Amino acid sequence: MNRRPRPNRSSQPALAGRVRDVTQAGEAVIETEQGLVMARGGLPGEQVRVLVEARSQGVLRGSVVEVTEASPDRVAPACGLAERCGGCPLMALQAAAARRLKLAHVQRAIEGVCAPGVVAVMEDVGAALHYRRRVRMSFRRVGGQVLLGYRAAQSHTIVDVASCPVLETQLDTALGAVRARLLPHLQGTGEIELQRARGEQVVVSVDCDQPATSQVYKAAQTLSEQPSIAGVALRVEQGAAATYGVVEAQSVGLDGLPLRAAATGFSQANSAVNRRLSELVVELAQPASSAVLELYAGHGNFTVALAPLAASLCAVEADARAAESCRANLAERGLASVRVIAGSTEQLEVTGRFDVLVLDPPRAGAASLATLVARHKPARVVYVSCHMTTLGRDLRALRALGFLIDRAHVLDMFPQTAHVEAVVRLVRGPASEQA
Repeated sequence: MNRRPRPNRSSQPALAGRVRDVTQAGEAVIETEQGLVMARGGLPGEQVRVLVEARSQGVLRGSVVEVTEASPDRVAPACGLAERCGGCPLMALQAAAARRLKLAHVQRAIEGVCAPGVVAVMEDVGAALHYRRRVRMSFRRVGGQVLLGYRAAQSHTIVDVASCPVLETQLDTALGAVRARLLPHLQGTGEIELQRARGEQVVVSVDCDQPATSQVYKAAQTLSEQPSIAGVALRVEQGAAATYGVVEAQSVGLDGLPLRAAATGFSQANSAVNRRLSELVVELAQPASSAVLELYAGHGNFTVALAPLAASLCAVEADARAAESCRANLAERGLASVRVIAGSTEQLEVTGRFDVLVLDPPRAGAASLATLVARHKPARVVYVSCHMTTLGRDLRALRALGFLIDRAHVLDMFPQTAHVEAVVRLVRGPASEQA
């Protein structure tokens, strides 16, 4: 792909502009005399001066160098690193305004697919800070120092983070232990993931991009013996993997029982919002006495809530380890009759009709959704999404089959960011009930 040379910043005058929107990636969409410019730092409605730095795939990109007219919703961020760190682009936006922005993103995604009178409902659930139960950070050795933190916006630069106000207290404590016990021994680059485990402890997963010395293995073992740490999983490029302690992540299901998963597997990062999300999925799916097909089931976050009510349940998950965790979580609840398939949704060969289809796909969405719905003919589809572009694409495909949204809910799974979680229910419209 050919790109224009990066302009010399000193020779480029800053452009005056107005922030029209903020995308889910946290970039301000700024209207200027040269067209739209994407840049971090502006909030909706603000007048800014933006320095254009590059054109990529026909899009101008730059940086906000001055806010000439601030939004009345602009507030002092809760973290001194917010302007440099790429993790919380909306930390300077008042919480109610941030929720309105996210609600608008969802409303645009579902536009044209709703039954008459249906609008998305934004729910105020959970705390704005200290909510994350899972986090992934990058590290890099620079001379005698090892940086550990988040990447700066639109950059590979690591912003060193000693403490993070969006992490649960347990994770922040574990971050301090990692920095003290393990970080000084790491070489090269890599990633470290922290995730809540049993009780108040945290499991640490370390991916090293370069070979590790014996000191790294010893430091990982020492770290695993700290009171805040349940276990450490160490993966080393061109070296032996190692585990110390218990490296299984753990959350709590809607039934209050432990929900176990592989430490490197996906799980929702916000416990309070995830609980409400699970409640909504059950409420909208209406699984009682119904045959339910669940796609992208993961380790059983929704499965264990749907199974006790459904007449039958088939859960599909592409990741074999997650599917095994799903089976184990069901078995611990005496729900072993649920069928769990470890396989790709795109290659699913399940036959028969289902009353309800529930899915929570990754950001890429579910491109084969319309085909599956046409094959299995569910009366209801409950779709959970964190990516409004692919959600809108998939919803339009279902609209072509005669489905309309009759319920739409919006949850702020990631406060301080522009990411949003939507859950919608679609039912067949009157003209397609006999299809």
